[in-house]
Amino acid sequence: MCLEAYKAAQVHLGVRSYPVLVGGGLLIRLDEAISEYIPGVTGCIIVTSQSVDALYGGQAMAALEGLNPGKFIVPEGEDAKTWGATEKLLGGIIGHGLDRRGVVVALGGGSVGDSAGFAASIYMRGIRVVQVPTTLLGQVDSGIGGKTAVNHPSGKNLIGSFHQPSLVACDTALLATLPRRELCSGLAEVAKYGVVSDAILYKGLEVEVEGILSGDAERLRWIVGRCAVSKARYIKADERDDGGVRAALNYGHTVGHAVETLSGHTIRHGEAVAIGMVAASRVAHSLGLLKQADLVRQINLLHRLGLSVDVPYRLDEVIPLMKRDKKAEASSIRLVLPTGIGSETVVRVASETELRGALGGYDDAP
Repeated sequence: MCLEAYKAAQVHLGVRSYPVLVGGGLLIRLDEAISEYIPGVTGCIIVTSQSVDALYGGQAMAALEGLNPGKFIVPEGEDAKTWGATEKLLGGIIGHGLDRRGVVVALGGGSVGDSAGFAASIYMRGIRVVQVPTTLLGQVDSGIGGKTAVNHPSGKNLIGSFHQPSLVACDTALLATLPRRELCSGLAEVAKYGVVSDAILYKGLEVEVEGILSGDAERLRWIVGRCAVSKARYIKADERDDGGVRAALNYGHTVGHAVETLSGHTIRHGEAVAIGMVAASRVAHSLGLLKQADLVRQINLLHRLGLSVDVPYRLDEVIPLMKRDKKAEASSIRLVLPTGIGSETVVRVASETELRGALGGYDDAP
């Protein structure tokens, strides 16, 4: 099967355009893919976590044998996204001797992709990165688009850069080893895409939820490919998230990031986004922007995906963190609000009164 047959989407950014490949068996063809889409590579280093390395590190090293691969292990989860972890990673890249034509290969979930991409963006003022996401969340969202970041105690992803990958390779066969909780977390982001841009995708989730949760390979390939097309369209229109178009992809994230931070990142990103989606939908419904039926459809689907939808902390804890969210302006809270399943979103400032009126009844913490 030729590599072009795997191409699900092309992110159109002029000379920085890149393909998103989707399908089973891509991991063992990484050398071939890099050679085809990134000519002149002088070497590479695989950045991964210990858990992913145990599953796929050997295969990746073997696949990239012709590119003099090195390997660096970062901490698990959000612990990879600290200044200290980034400094150690940069030391590993320097130690391997990558020059400006070298490539960082991010093999792992969203945290690995964020930390590896951020390190690549600042090493020698920026070298190329290949995203090889191993989680559903990474394949449908965080691996595409060039957002890289580390966290700060005051909030998630406050320190980072836009650094587009040169290639994204989504090997959907890797999802077979994904724990169910991680699969469900990723499906929250898939549901997000359905709400903000793709009613067909959303309906497909509703109809095929049992098959998707069982890990059906073809259904997952369809999901990843469809999300890649949506994400590529948003990036082309608004690469740096400053024109208002790409803001739709932040649906659920303002409340979600606050919930993640309050939980000490024990609540997964997708789990927090699910909570944030319903919170934003409740606000939208209270303002007359969203029909009750579309709010209920989201709650029902997210419940079927095994996800909680109610804010698990007091609003007095959540609201201050929302004001420090990177999308906030002058400490005002800006929410992405849905207007229907598959319909355009609106971005507007929400007052504390509006938030408390819409969410007060779901403030379940003691």
